[in-house]
Amino acid sequence: MTKKKNHKPYRFKDVKHSPDGMLSCGLAVFSFLGLAFAFIITIRARGQAGGWIGLLGLAAFLFSILGLIFAIISWKDEEASDMSKRAGTLSNIALIIVNVIVIILGFI
Repeated sequence: MTKKKNHKPYRFKDVKHSPDGMLSCGLAVFSFLGLAFAFIITIRARGQAGGWIGLLGLAAFLFSILGLIFAIISWKDEEASDMSKRAGTLSNIALIIVNVIVIILGFI
């Protein structure tokens, strides 16, 4: 007869999210919304959108860079949950890649 092991159930009640990780997720949302709005306006204007759309795209790019900085800072908090850290890091990296591609295509 096998002996049962006493496993402790995992509880995440006391684990909190990192404030820097949550801020990086918020900046990723702002960056995504700015980039999506710039895409929609540019498509509706058939590529002839004004310079303020370029500034909106640049602001979205800066938000994603700032979000990545806060995501990297959030990894120093070892007691916090990794979910907001991962979400902020991955989403901001993806947004930076998309923004760089859009900038490169804009120069071509």
